[in-house]
Amino acid sequence: MAKRCPICNRSSEEIVFVGEFCRGCASKRFSERIPSEIEIERCRVCGKIRTTEGIREEDKLSLNSAIGQRLAKFRVKVIQYNPGKATLDVVGDVPGGSVSAEKEVEIRYKKMTCETCYKKIGGYYEATVQLRGEPERVSRFVERISRYVENHNGFIAKVENVEGGLDVYISNKSLASGFISEKGLKATLSSTLSGLNNSGKKVYKNTYAIRV
Repeated sequence: MAKRCPICNRSSEEIVFVGEFCRGCASKRFSERIPSEIEIERCRVCGKIRTTEGIREEDKLSLNSAIGQRLAKFRVKVIQYNPGKATLDVVGDVPGGSVSAEKEVEIRYKKMTCETCYKKIGGYYEATVQLRGEPERVSRFVERISRYVENHNGFIAKVENVEGGLDVYISNKSLASGFISEKGLKATLSSTLSGLNNSGKKVYKNTYAIRV
């Protein structure tokens, strides 16, 4: 027996039904469940947004992740976006099957300070690379370290001029050791106790002395 859509009165002999509604009306009803405004977190310092994968530059892929975690009960794809607005293709389950709807939503940005920027502001660092040698070679090594650290989502807290060279303060110990290992450099390592973490474990800062 043919069904009649209670909204538009179309018959199941004319159009596919999802549950008790024709697909078109089911999609419209589903669209009303999608919020017209979506809030995502954006760092007030670097402008990056919070996604399920962490803090990322805002683009279609990262925005898809950020919106997806806000609409976790749906399957979301960003079709296109401009600052403050995005057009979404959203798929969700309804009684009798699943439907999709295309909807333009307004993006609201909630200001926050990401962990990296928070550490930068506070001058945080875990390792010091002491570069000694001919000034031009030392300067080139600082540029190489900076590129390596930034490409691996770290930061240089500061660079200090000292007698015989430069001291480079790096956000993460693993980045300092990773750079040294990748470049095949010989370094003298020493560690200094810097305090205790939240669980009471001792925390050390590493110093790598390198002659270039």
